[in-house]
Formats: sequence, structure tokens, C-alpha cells
Amino acid sequence: MKEKLYTIGEVSKLVNISIKALRYYDRIDLFKPAYVDPDTNYRYYKDSQIYLLDIIKSLKYIGTPLEEMKKVQGLKRDDFFSFLTEQEKNVRKKIDFLLEIEQIIANAKKGLQRQKEYPALGEVFLSYEEEIQIIQTKAEGIDPKNILNASYSKLKKFAASTEGFRNNGYGAIFSYQPYKHIDEVTYRYLFTPVLTNKQISLLTQDTEVTKIPQGKYVCITFNSVLPEDYFLNLQKLINYVEDHQLTVISDIYESLIHINYSPNQQEEYLIEMRIRVAESTNKGKLKEQNT
Repeated sequence: MKEKLYTIGEVSKLVNISIKALRYYDRIDLFKPAYVDPDTNYRYYKDSQIYLLDIIKSLKYIGTPLEEMKKVQGLKRDDFFSFLTEQEKNVRKKIDFLLEIEQIIANAKKGLQRQKEYPALGEVFLSYEEEIQIIQTKAEGIDPKNILNASYSKLKKFAASTEGFRNNGYGAIFSYQPYKHIDEVTYRYLFTPVLTNKQISLLTQDTEVTKIPQGKYVCITFNSVLPEDYFLNLQKLINYVEDHQLTVISDIYESLIHINYSPNQQEEYLIEMRIRVAESTNKGKLKEQNT
């Protein structure tokens, strides 16, 4: 019985591959017709060779380059199994990468939502905060008066090597004390939130990964970087702790957050200070703030 031949148009409809692609597969010797009419140059394919397009479609679906497909076509069973195992690893890497992006986006949204839910600026509030993983480096004598100068240059250079929404900005850590003047405030560490595992792999000797622990915090936010405004809000925070006889169990964590990124708008910043305090048994009165 004579085997049936299919035109290129018929094959295109049968396997859902464009005529243009089939012609290209012919040119690169990936899938050639069984017969080419010497007069019309029409391509014809045998019924028995159509199954070869299944592996081509499958390899294309998992992202295999065309040149590599030609090599795969000649693989024996064990070698083909090894090839699929390697492709499986590549797919896993892509999935992990996309999950990482998803988490970065979720964290960025969470940070923006948190900003929307801040109480009035300059008002002290209680908040139960989630744990935040950070990368920190020693501040080396930096203080609030040069907060917008070269203070974060080391971390900015480090953060520029990675991708992600850095809407939580950069931060500083200094000890909790009954400060009487801004000149007494000296940062111990500078930090930036961890966005991806890639950041951790790029750590230098003078940086380390640590955490801002979850727990109950006394917080205040304000949008002025003037020294007098800065210290006024710091005093509000300290006075609240003392007036309510709260037990402080952490340093003061300070975050500098950019409000806008437009080059056509004036630079705006939001500063948040928070201090972790011992939790009371009456936890129900704590105002929840989701980070």
C-alpha cells in the first residue's frame, strides 16, 4: 500500500506548526520533507515521519534552542534521560527566579500599604512588626546630620549590584539612650533590607546579614530631615517610652524611605524610628501595623 503524502499546508494544519516554521526546519536540516517536486518545488511529507514533529514541539515548549534540538534528535535513551534531567534543573531555576520576583513584588506592595496606614506624622504609635532580614555594615562615626550625604554610599553601591524594589530604603541603628542633644546621636550600623538571596551571596567582609526581630514596637514617622525636626521626633519617641514605663529591648531602628522617584519632583523622604519593647499580657490593645 502506497504511503500517503501530505502537503506542507496539510502538515501545518495537522500539527499546528506554521508553514514558515516548517520551511525553516527544512533549511536547517531539522525536519525535512520526504519528497520535493523538482518542477514545482512543493514539499511533501510522509505519514510515518509526522511523529518526528512531536519531539520538536516538545523541545520547543521547554525552551530548547533549535540548534540543540538537532543534537537531541540523535540521542539514545540514556543520553536523552540525562538531557531531560538537565532541562528539569533549568526549569527549576526559572521557577525559583520567578518566585523570588513574586516575593519582591509582594514585599514592595506590603511596604507601600504600610505607608498608607501610618498614623499622622509626628504621632507615636504602637505596632506589632514582622521580622525583617537586613544587611548591615558599621557606620563609622556617621550621625543624623549627614543623613542625606555620603552616609549610605557603601550600601547604595552594594545594593546597586542587585535587582528589586527598594521602597523600604536604607536605615541606621543607634542605641537607645535619654538623648539631650542631637550631637549625642551616633549611628552604630547602616542597613538595607534583604531583597534576594543574590544579595547575600555578594556580601563583602565588612557587611553581614542579621535581623530586625518581630515583636512589639513603639514607632514614629516624620518627613523632615532638618536636625531640629529630627531630634524633636526622637524625643517624642523617648518620652513616650518613659511616660508609659515600657521596657526597651532593642536599639533604635531608623529607616529613610523615598516618597517619590520622579526627576521632575522635589525630593521627599519619610523617616521612621522604631524601638522594640517588652510585650505586655494585654496584647489585644496593640495596634496592628502590617509591614
